[in-house]
Amino acid sequence: MNKTNYSNVLRCFAYAGVICVSSLQTIRAQDLQPDAAAIRKATVLNVIRNLEHKHVRPKAIDDNFSKIIWKKYLENLDPNKEILLQSDLQQLRRYELSIDNELKEGQTAFFTAAYQIYQQRLNAAAATYKRILESPFDFKKDESIQLSGELRNFADSQAALTRLLQKKAKYLVLKKMSDLSNGKTNSPALEKEARIKVDKWVSNTFKNLTGQSALNERFSQYINTITLEVDPHTSYFPPVKARSVNDQMAKRFYGLGLELQDKEGDVFIKALRPGGVAIKSGLIDVNDRILSISDAKGTMLDVAGISITDISDMIRGEKDTEVSLGLLKSSGLEKTVALKRSEIKDEEGRARSAIIEKNGYKIGYIYLQEFYVDMVNPAGIRSADDVQRELIKLKAENVNGIIFDLRNNGGGSLDEVVKMSGYFLGKGPKVQIKDANELKIHTTNAAPLYEGPLVVLVNEQSASASEIFAAVIQDYKRGIIIGSPSTYGKGTAQATLPMGKMGDKAKGTPNISYGSLRLTQHQFYRVNGASTQLRGVKADVILPGKLAYLKIREKDNATALAWDSIQPAIYTEFNKATVWNKILHLAKESVGQDEKFSIVDENSKLLMQNQLNPVSLNLDKFSKEQARLSAFIRNIDQAILLPEFKKNKVKGTLDQSVDPGNEWYKKWTEGISADIYLDKSLEIINKIITVK
Repeated sequence: MNKTNYSNVLRCFAYAGVICVSSLQTIRAQDLQPDAAAIRKATVLNVIRNLEHKHVRPKAIDDNFSKIIWKKYLENLDPNKEILLQSDLQQLRRYELSIDNELKEGQTAFFTAAYQIYQQRLNAAAATYKRILESPFDFKKDESIQLSGELRNFADSQAALTRLLQKKAKYLVLKKMSDLSNGKTNSPALEKEARIKVDKWVSNTFKNLTGQSALNERFSQYINTITLEVDPHTSYFPPVKARSVNDQMAKRFYGLGLELQDKEGDVFIKALRPGGVAIKSGLIDVNDRILSISDAKGTMLDVAGISITDISDMIRGEKDTEVSLGLLKSSGLEKTVALKRSEIKDEEGRARSAIIEKNGYKIGYIYLQEFYVDMVNPAGIRSADDVQRELIKLKAENVNGIIFDLRNNGGGSLDEVVKMSGYFLGKGPKVQIKDANELKIHTTNAAPLYEGPLVVLVNEQSASASEIFAAVIQDYKRGIIIGSPSTYGKGTAQATLPMGKMGDKAKGTPNISYGSLRLTQHQFYRVNGASTQLRGVKADVILPGKLAYLKIREKDNATALAWDSIQPAIYTEFNKATVWNKILHLAKESVGQDEKFSIVDENSKLLMQNQLNPVSLNLDKFSKEQARLSAFIRNIDQAILLPEFKKNKVKGTLDQSVDPGNEWYKKWTEGISADIYLDKSLEIINKIITVK
C-alpha cells in the first residue's frame, strides 16, 4: 500500500516514472533481442492468466478494459502533462481498442509505440529545459502555473508545451531560491545560483533515466497499469524488486549499514549503524556526500538526480557482493570506497515498548509499524513473537493498562495478526477469509496473555492487518479504538505468486524468472460479518488528524473493490454490555474540547483547500504563498507536541546493557513523551481503568 508523506503537500518537482534515452533513435536493437522479447511476452501471458483465473473478483479484459489501459498508461507516462502532445495521443489512438487482444496474445505493440514517441518527446523536453535555464527569469511578471496535471489537458502544440515548461522551470528556480535563501536577500546572484542548481538537477534527472534499465522499468510500469486497474493492491514486481519486498517483511537485508539524508537534492551520510560494515571499515564518516555509486556491472554512476530511495536500493544487494561509493569528504577530498555487503538487521522496524507514567498509573505502550515475518527463514523473526516478548516485559512491570499503537501500520502477515490478537482475546474466531470458492474462519485456541484495560491507536494509514486487529478488538468489546474517523479501508488479502520456469542444470539451462505477482485472492471480514473494505474501522473516540482531508484512503481509489458483508461468526464478547457502555461513555467524555486538536483540524483543512490552487510565479506573491503553506504545517507540527513542562515521563524497556548503542531508541522514547495523541490516550485509559 502506498503511504502519503505529509510534507509532500508542499509542491515539489518530480519526474515520477519518466524515462529518456540518449538519442532520438527508436528502441535499441539490444533491448529487443529474442530472449528479452520472449521474456516480456511470457511475463504478459503469465500476468493475464493469473488475473483472469486467480483473482478473487476478476475483471473482463475486453474493449472497455483496453480503452482504460490506453488512457491510464499515457497519463502514467506523463502525469504532469508536460511531455506529450495531443497529437501524440491521436497517433496512438489506433491501439485504443486492441490492447486487450494484445494482452491475451502476449504482444506489446502499444507499449512499444508509446515508448518510442515518449522518448523522443522527453529528449526534446530536456533540451527545452536546458535552453530555458540559460537565461535569468523575470519574477516581477504576474503569472501563475497549475502544477496538478489532473487539472490540465495535454498541450495542443509545441509552442503551448514550451510555454508550460518555461513556467515550470521558473517555478523550480523560485522554489530553489526559497530553499537557498535562509535569510539571504533575493538578488541576481541568488537567482543564478538557484538556476544553476536546478539545471544540474533537471539535467541529471533526465540523464539518469536513460540507462539500460529504462525500457525494463517502463515495461514494469505498463504491467502495473494493467494490474492496478483490476484492483489497487494487485501489483507486479520484477525479479530484483520481488526480493527486496521479501527482505523488507523479514526486517533483514544486506548492505553497508548507512542511514542517508537528502539535502536539497544532494545525498549525505546521516548516520552509521552500529555493527555495520561502514562503521567497522573506518572509511566512511557522517556528513560524507555520496557523488556516485557502482551499478550491478561495477560501472560508477553519478547519483545527482537519483532519488534517495533508489540510492538506498542500489546500496543493498546480495551478501558478500561488493559496492563502491564515490564520496566527497567534509575536507573537500573526493574518495572512492569499495565494501562488501553484509547482513543488516532492522531493529528499529521491530516491535518495541515503553512504560509511561501519568496521574499515578503505569501504562504499557507497544508500537508496531508492520506485521512482519521472515518468509524465507523458518527460524527468522516474527512480529507476533516480538509483541509477545514486549507484553511479557510490561506484565512483569505490573502495568495498569496497555496502549497498542498501530498508527501508520500498513499491514503485513495474516498469520501474525491472528496470533497476536489471541494474546488479548484468547480462544475464538478472529477473522473470516473468503476467496472465490470457500470461506475460512481463522481462530486462536490459547488463553489470553493479557486481560487488562486496552486502547488501540489508529489513523488513516492503519491498513489491512492493522484493521483486522482493530476490528476484532472492537467487535469483542475488548478495548477502545482511538484515532481518525476511520482507518484506511483495505479489506483484501494478497498472495505473492512467483512467475517463471525451472531450468535444467544437467543441460546447462538456467532458471528464468518473470518476476512475481502480488495478487488479490482473498477478502477478509470482521467476526461480525462486515467488511472493512472502503469503510475501514470507525474509531470509538475520534481525534482530528493531520491527514484527515487528504484523499489517501482506499475509497479514493477508483478501482477499489466494493464493500459487502457475510454472516457473522459465533463469538462471545469480552465485556458485558453494561461494563462496555460505561467504558465507552468515559472514553468519549475524556475528549472534550481541546484547542490543540482544533488547530490540527483547521490547518489540515486549509492545507488541503490550498493544495491545488495555481502557484504564483511573481516573487513577492510566491513568497507569501509559500509562507502561508508553511505556516499551516508549522501550526500543525507545533499543535501535536506537548510543551516541555507537560511531557510525560517515559521509562524504556530495552536492555541497553545487552544491546548498547541504540540511540534511535532513546530518541523514540523522547518523541513519545511529547505525543499529544498518546497523551490523550493516556487520559482515556486512566479513566477506564477504574471501571469494574
